[in-house]
Amino acid sequence: MGRCCVQIVMGPAGSGKSTYCHAIQEHCKTLSKQRRRTVHVANMDPAAEDVKYDMAFDIRDLISVDDVMEELGLGPNGGLLYCMEYLLDNLDWLQEHLDSFDDDEYLILDCPGQLELYTHVPVMRRVIDGMRLWGYESSMVASTTK
Repeated sequence: MGRCCVQIVMGPAGSGKSTYCHAIQEHCKTLSKQRRRTVHVANMDPAAEDVKYDMAFDIRDLISVDDVMEELGLGPNGGLLYCMEYLLDNLDWLQEHLDSFDDDEYLILDCPGQLELYTHVPVMRRVIDGMRLWGYESSMVASTTK
């Protein structure tokens, strides 16, 4: 398999990241056959609820905030941080999913919105660094929402 194009969607909680991902996926379904491109969306938020897009893969299959809160007695923020650190310890899970797409496919990563993951701890930076090491640097696009 090649390296698909990856769009990373980041922004504050409640800013419309998942809505954007769903809108892009639906829009691409309406394009003519000559312009159509297979667009996949992956949920990278272990605390996500009610996503409307068709998921290519879901971090909640690896770990979820609800499970962590119940099993470890953590609150929502501690649970989210634990989940994302667990992802860092299991980045091979993400790499396997990314590597399953062909180079003519387009993947949108719907990332969590909690700012602590970007400002106080280097979790998301380390995820992106891993993607660069796997050869995705030239095919990554970052989208932010306000």
